[in-house]
Amino acid sequence: MPRWTAPEYENPLAVVFVWVSTLLPWEVAYATLPGPGVSLLFVRWPFFQLRRLADLTSPASELTFALSLNAYQFQTGTTIYTGYLVWTVVSLASLCLLAFSLYFYVREDDVVARVDRPARPVGAALCCTGLGYLATGYAIYATGFAGLHVPVGALFQLLFGALLLTNDPA
Repeated sequence: MPRWTAPEYENPLAVVFVWVSTLLPWEVAYATLPGPGVSLLFVRWPFFQLRRLADLTSPASELTFALSLNAYQFQTGTTIYTGYLVWTVVSLASLCLLAFSLYFYVREDDVVARVDRPARPVGAALCCTGLGYLATGYAIYATGFAGLHVPVGALFQLLFGALLLTNDPA
């Protein structure tokens, strides 16, 4: 396997990859709604989303903020609630990964003493959350929110996870 980083940098990079994955939106989605000039933009981060409803026929637009759990509760009874449920579950996994990365950052020696090459499980977790966010985006798209979906953060999580899994420090 290739070595793309030195062994002493593998663990700090694992922490940075998790933090960057938390800061990036996992998806940006845009759709036009029935009616003249009405559009909807979603920017979804692991734990929350921003939704902008714009109407070109009026100067007002609506901007709302919602946590993933609140967004799921709001979508209950619609066709896309399953995608929001998957997002809520994946966001809980992301929260656990973020908590582990903070502990890993503060107590790296303790983690290294317990786990051989802890960057590898972090890479596997990043791949799982990235796949989870891709599945969420697909579920939302397939069950009723057509439009343009760009899974920015989900693809970066897969990339970061693959880099951590394929690094050979030897």
